Amino acid sequence: MTSTEPSKDHRFDLRGVFLRRTNLSGANLARANLSRADFTNAIFRGADFKDATLDGTILTGADLTGAKNLTSSQLEKAVLDETTRLPEGLSIKDIVSSREQANRP
Repeated sequence: MTSTEPSKDHRFDLRGVFLRRTNLSGANLARANLSRADFTNAIFRGADFKDATLDGTILTGADLTGAKNLTSSQLEKAVLDETTRLPEGLSIKDIVSSREQANRP
């Protein structure tokens, strides 16, 4: 399989897409490959991220309020900032701290 072919492990492939300021509230993103996609200021209220791949996904300013099945381990691989709004129970501070600990020798 080449890097341009979708993986059989992913339900759909949005690698590298540019969807800034897009409203994806309630979207079923389960098993989606969102790697390196740019979702700056996008809205994901109530979206389902079960087993989604977020490697290098840009979520600066994104609204993830009420997102389902979104884990800190997924978010540790994404690009976040202080304007990213996370679901209850997740915090930017904790994610950054976990990321820093993982990068220590």
